[in-house]
Amino acid sequence: MTILELPFDIEHPDVQAGFQAGKQAVYRDTRPVTDMELVTFIRDFMSDSSHRLAYNIGFLFGLYAQE
Repeated sequence: MTILELPFDIEHPDVQAGFQAGKQAVYRDTRPVTDMELVTFIRDFMSDSSHRLAYNIGFLFGLYAQE
């Protein structure tokens, strides 16, 4: 497993909200564990309305956040 460090701060309110939600333990089991699961996860994001994309990206970051 590779741990990524984001080269930027999460500033946008929608991304921040998704990030905070994704860090919750209740969502830990939804983390993609393979590359193809990640592709499917992102494909599902794209099928949501475009105004949810920022939240969804933050959520994905939050799923993998290290405390």
